[in-house]
Amino acid sequence: MELKLKWPLGEHVVQNMDMKATTETAVPGQPQPMQQNMTMGQKFSMTVLKADPDGGHEVEMEFLGARMAMEMNGKKMLDYDSDKKSAGDSTNPVAGMFGKIVGAKLKFFLDASNNVDHMEGVDEMMSRMSGGGAAGMTPLKSMMSEGYFKQMMSSSRFLPPKAVAPGDSWPVQLEIPAEPLGTLVMDQTFTLQNWEKHGKRNCARLEFTGTIKTKSGSTATPTGPMGMTMNIKDGNTSGTSWFDPELGIVIDTTMNQDMTIAILLPKNPKAKTGPYSQPQTLTTHVNQTINIKLDSLN
Repeated sequence: MELKLKWPLGEHVVQNMDMKATTETAVPGQPQPMQQNMTMGQKFSMTVLKADPDGGHEVEMEFLGARMAMEMNGKKMLDYDSDKKSAGDSTNPVAGMFGKIVGAKLKFFLDASNNVDHMEGVDEMMSRMSGGGAAGMTPLKSMMSEGYFKQMMSSSRFLPPKAVAPGDSWPVQLEIPAEPLGTLVMDQTFTLQNWEKHGKRNCARLEFTGTIKTKSGSTATPTGPMGMTMNIKDGNTSGTSWFDPELGIVIDTTMNQDMTIAILLPKNPKAKTGPYSQPQTLTTHVNQTINIKLDSLN
């Protein structure tokens, strides 16, 4: 069977995306590593506005909800959910940014192969985020770039190029802009494991494994007051997607990613002696789980 995305005119899809990440960073001169636990989630809809004669589509994405929580060495640092308003939101830097994302809209213009030809609305979203967020939240704004949103619309890039049967495999390589890491390269192998019921739907169960690395020569330009650069080492990914061929949509995906990131800090020109008078390398181990699940479709 061929596994292809379908974009019926007027279709309205609501999805939830949740990420849980645990990081442990070894810092030179400190006896214990820094530990951070973070959860981040978004609820968004996709509505098919137009279908072109050449097979392309115009799809609008609207952000319906946002949530984020963070602990550092066991201490709660952030806790925000746009569905749960609180008096503390006025002083919460995450609320200042994520609260303005809710209601924002992006438009994706897809070609006949379901690749994103171009998109509109990113600059407007960045302006919304800047109007109230703290300067310390700049890394979040960098992460939510045009490349990030294109990745959210890249389901077709994981699907096989021809008809497949259970047991068939195919390679998928993606290059993803991911500041401040530069360009990530994901080399994966997908396999149609079997057909199975997932919820009430008869789905193709797709399993995948692969590697994550920083593209050679694409190390990000040093950013921030510390002028740091980052590179991924020993990155691995695996997961499962359930694709409903009748609806032509991925209804559930769970992805696990595990990697080590080397962070290079340049020497401090003001430090004449001591550890910061020389370049320093921090080593961060990251383990994260990402789930994207269909909420409703009509």
